[in-house]
Amino acid sequence: MPKKRKPARKPSATLRVVSVPHETIEADLRRMGSLLVVQGAEVDLGQHMLCDHPIIIGRDERVDFSLNDGSISWAHCSVERADDDTGYVLIDLDSTNGTTLNGTEVKGRIGLETGDKIFLGSSVLRFAFSDQVDVQYHSKVEEMVQTDALTGLDSKRQYDAVFEVVAKQAAHEKTRLTVAVVDLDGLKAINDTHGHEMGSFTIAEVANLAKQCMENYGHLARFGGDEFVCCFPGIEHDVAIELAEELRTAVERHGFERDGVQVHPTICIGMATSPDHESDPYALFKAADDALYRAKRSGKNRVESAAAAGASQADS
Repeated sequence: MPKKRKPARKPSATLRVVSVPHETIEADLRRMGSLLVVQGAEVDLGQHMLCDHPIIIGRDERVDFSLNDGSISWAHCSVERADDDTGYVLIDLDSTNGTTLNGTEVKGRIGLETGDKIFLGSSVLRFAFSDQVDVQYHSKVEEMVQTDALTGLDSKRQYDAVFEVVAKQAAHEKTRLTVAVVDLDGLKAINDTHGHEMGSFTIAEVANLAKQCMENYGHLARFGGDEFVCCFPGIEHDVAIELAEELRTAVERHGFERDGVQVHPTICIGMATSPDHESDPYALFKAADDALYRAKRSGKNRVESAAAAGASQADS
């Protein structure tokens, strides 16, 4: 019997070693002061900033390190290099409620050491010496926590934190806040017929369409499974309805095709606006969710509004 021939060995891959200039590595590893939010609004937790220039901290969106803390001043305090350039100092910027460092009120300029805790309002920042690699690591971890891996949208955790902030702001400023809850029609049939990879592809495509229609007007997230949610601060209900109808039409007309397989999903959207439908933010979400399920029961591929506050809902 003739001997079986061994299959030819594949040529080994050539390992390319990329040389990184020494000065680039030194720049990345150069230690500087850094600030990490360890207590405060959920949406702020884990924020990490390198103090490679004077950092102003406050609740104004235009400052270097903006915190969602209504108990601090617009420009509350700053962290900058000491005069001798060997360390860092903390300076209170005549804030209304003051700044404390490890329990001591800050008057003038006070030096910072690794592990120091900066207290301002209900927020606490930890000072430490870090380098660019540390900041990149913290940023990556923060991104993984905040972002849904399949769609690239905000995660439910991140959305909940943002929604809490915008709801408080809307109540304080007495402005409209609209919530839209989106759910795919027929995803189970797609999964059963074409597999979960096709189902995941469909969810990701709907997310992309939602970004195009809604992301510039509000805060959009994947809420779980094939459900999405978006809140629109300061937008009237009829304008939000137009955005929702734009998304519903875009999904209905979109060509969902992968590896030669085509599917034709639709979506339902439930809408509710504060204070027209509900004033409490969590009741507002429930009103939008109830409207979504009425749309499902009414034939799918629909946008449905919540009933006015106090109105009876026989089918809810």
